[in-house]
Amino acid sequence: MLATDWLGTACQGRRRLQITVLPYCIGVSSAYIGASLNAVPLWAAHALAAWCAAGLLLFWALLRSDLTEHWPDPALIFPQVLFGCSAVVLAYTLIDASRGLALLWLCLLMLFDIHRLDTRQLVLATVGSLILMLCATFLHDRLHDTRIDLISEWISLGTGAVVMPVMRQVSLKSYQMRHQMLTQRAELASTVANLERASAHDALTGLSNRHHMQALLDEEVRRLRRTEQAFCLAIIDLDHFKQINDRHGHATGDAVLQAFARVAQTALTPTDRLARWGGEEFLLLMPETGLPTAQQRLEALQQRIRAHDWSREADGLSVSFSAGLCEPGGRVPLHRDLERADRALYKAKAQGRARTVLADRT
Repeated sequence: MLATDWLGTACQGRRRLQITVLPYCIGVSSAYIGASLNAVPLWAAHALAAWCAAGLLLFWALLRSDLTEHWPDPALIFPQVLFGCSAVVLAYTLIDASRGLALLWLCLLMLFDIHRLDTRQLVLATVGSLILMLCATFLHDRLHDTRIDLISEWISLGTGAVVMPVMRQVSLKSYQMRHQMLTQRAELASTVANLERASAHDALTGLSNRHHMQALLDEEVRRLRRTEQAFCLAIIDLDHFKQINDRHGHATGDAVLQAFARVAQTALTPTDRLARWGGEEFLLLMPETGLPTAQQRLEALQQRIRAHDWSREADGLSVSFSAGLCEPGGRVPLHRDLERADRALYKAKAQGRARTVLADRT
């Protein structure tokens, strides 16, 4: 985001105003301390205090009223900068002791808002302030009893005129580098998140892939051994999927896999996890679920799949699945339970498909 892209709100303008109250208070307090030490005319301290108080109250009233929301600069950033510059110029004009610090305060003021103002606004505020300070040097002898070295003052102001544009360029370059770094960091985080998702999900269906499901199964087995809370798994295979590919084409086959994943996710409970196990095979993990409930859930899923309107994928198409259901006991390696579920799946197909068969007990 460049400086010219920044558009604040009235709320942001109020926050900026609250932040700058302290520097104004420090400047006014310093003027009164100088007056108490007879280093600053008391009337000059009063004038500076009145100017700062009036300006801050005016900005606060405008920003609190939300009248500025439809203005080109809702946060009144540029007017606040101009007001700050005027306060610096006023102190430079009325208080001799502030002359050495005026350019420093002006630089700090520009740095504070350098990324919220465009180049034209910065040039206007900077050049305008320096010109007013230059005019103040000619009025000095009329306002003060002491005389100043005009040449030295003009050299100081000229130095400020050179330093501030350089300071802007350096600061802007630093800001752009930081913004680029933050953008690259965000893009890197997004890329890592996408890679993590891609490594855990099937690209076609959006379901968990085999690798991720294997990790979920391992975690569920560890939980079973720790808490003895049962869980079930089922290997699901779409019936006659090869015929669907041969008859309607692979694009239709892919659409069937995607539709099955969508329908299944709406039919299952939030705790169930479905993964594409390979080809037209899916693995369903049902935590904290016994065999009777798991079987009912698969039967309900079968009904949802058969009731789905598959004509959107291909005319005359109907889809069902066969499943092998297993309840691991945690006493044997997980791959043995998967083999049991796989054998039950083959039995379901041998018995006519479109059904769920329970795996043999270990």
